[in-house]
Amino acid sequence: MAAIWIAIPTFRRPRQLAHLLETLRAMVDRHDVMVLVADNDPVGQEGAATVRRLQAEGYPLPLTLLTVSQPGLCAVRNAISDAALADPEMRFLAMIDDDEWPQPGWLDALLICQAQVGADVVAGPVDSCFVGKAPRWAKESLVFRPEERPWGATGLLWASNNLLIARRAFALIGDPWFDPRFNRSGGEDLDFLSRLYDAGARFGWSPDARVSEWVPAERARLSWVLRRMWRIGCTETMARRKQLPGRAGTAKLLVRSLAILGLRTAGLAALMLPGARRVDIAGQWIKSWGRLYALAGGAQSSYGAL
Repeated sequence: MAAIWIAIPTFRRPRQLAHLLETLRAMVDRHDVMVLVADNDPVGQEGAATVRRLQAEGYPLPLTLLTVSQPGLCAVRNAISDAALADPEMRFLAMIDDDEWPQPGWLDALLICQAQVGADVVAGPVDSCFVGKAPRWAKESLVFRPEERPWGATGLLWASNNLLIARRAFALIGDPWFDPRFNRSGGEDLDFLSRLYDAGARFGWSPDARVSEWVPAERARLSWVLRRMWRIGCTETMARRKQLPGRAGTAKLLVRSLAILGLRTAGLAALMLPGARRVDIAGQWIKSWGRLYALAGGAQSSYGAL
């Protein structure tokens, strides 16, 4: 039985999924690994077709297909987690998205950091790979810059698209692992990691555990980047609002959000400075409005962009 599960949620990205699986074939040389693909499109099943084709061609790694009929980010991630936990031999669950692929040494770097830090969860950077020629501002913008932290124990992690989770971590929080309230909005990974952090989970960061992510041309546009910053503001606030329930919690978040908006509004003056990162400045201002929108009860559906 496989001790390490590499799990890939997929939704209508057959070419990217095939590239990821072919990369794993070339880079993962272990006998304790199993690859799980969870197709969240029960109608088209393009991901399922890709898996079956590779299986028929003699794909060398153990490859399992899971069809998740309930749509949504939380539905597919919970199905993955439940399937992995049902295997008593599973010790680690590595999550990577279907529009990504690992760089050499990715899995070993995650496992080495986990062992040396004693971490319950380990993450690594995600490098953007633009499809076609992207404008300079896009390559330099906060949305597409990989997060960088020093190797070792670290603070709260933010995302699940390059993540190693030890089996024991799931015992620290309750099922459902990914809260269905975030099923259509996104932010389910931040909520999941925040709950683990509050429960005492130990986090690690491995700079050598890098993955690359395709960035299609339509994302290298100002409108998309600003919408993304808006959504980040929304989902971060939704997760924090869950941690601070009631009127008192909402009031605390409102005061903080208004203060941040004031600072970001004042900071707009920096747009006029030579060399200023104008997209980041504008994006942080938009993100502040997203926070207020979420506090007012708004939500934004992002499903289809796993």
